[in-house]
Formats: sequence, structure tokens, C-alpha cells
Amino acid sequence: MHHLQPAATFAFACILALSGTAVLAQTNSAYRSTDVVAGKSHRLGVYGNVQKDCTSGPLPTVRVVTSPKHGELNVRSGKLKAGRISRCPKLEATAQGIFYKPNPTYKGADEVSYEVKSASGKVESHIVRITVKDATPAEAKSNPDADTEM
Repeated sequence: MHHLQPAATFAFACILALSGTAVLAQTNSAYRSTDVVAGKSHRLGVYGNVQKDCTSGPLPTVRVVTSPKHGELNVRSGKLKAGRISRCPKLEATAQGIFYKPNPTYKGADEVSYEVKSASGKVESHIVRITVKDATPAEAKSNPDADTEM
């Protein structure tokens, strides 16, 4: 039979304790990447709370963990347009949107991270890797507010 040394026993106990903490905290993580156009605002996510009876519930809390190095990250409240939620087609729910806007002359990589905490206490961690690029001719002519709406 193999016996663990005291240091190994302590490390093993810490791993078990940390694993249990993650489950108790109800934390989920999402990693993704997106391309954005230099100088234009881009929606990274929309978060709301729609109840089973198709009424709006308490909004989640959004906390910026890591700000971008080459732009700005904004959280704005607004209304989702009717029809955006298939099970509640007439509901115009209140929601919070996360928007990233790179500096106008920057091209390259950036990254942001934020947490969304629901009214029930569930926490979602989001890490978004962003590639800032020049606008194509079609993007330059597109609606400037297309990605700024909820």
C-alpha cells in the first residue's frame, strides 16, 4: 500500500476543497473569440431574465473583470425587441448588453472578461478574445448601429 507524504495529502485535500467550492458557487465559464471593426461598437452579449410566465424578472448583475487594453467596454440597459424570445413573442424584455468599441486606429488582438450573476446567484464568467480589423467596403456602408442594438 502506498502512503502519501503530509505535503501531498494537504495538496490533495486542497484540490478536493477547491473542486467542491466551484460546484457550490455555480460558476460556468465561456471562452470565445470574435472579429470587430476598428472604431465601431460591437455587441458581445445580451443578458436578461424572462420568467416562465413571459414577464421580465430581476436583471442580472454584470461585472467587468478585465478591461480591454485597446478600446472600451460598456454595459447598457435597454429593451429587447418583441419577437426576440421565441416562447414569448410579444414580450419586450428589459436586458443588459455588453458592448466593446476598439480605438479607431487600432488593429490587432484585444481581450476582455466579465461576469454575469443571475438573481438566483448563478455566475457565468466570459472571456472574449477580440481581433480588431479594418472595415471591408460592405461593413463601411452598413448600418452604423446594427451591433449596438439589444
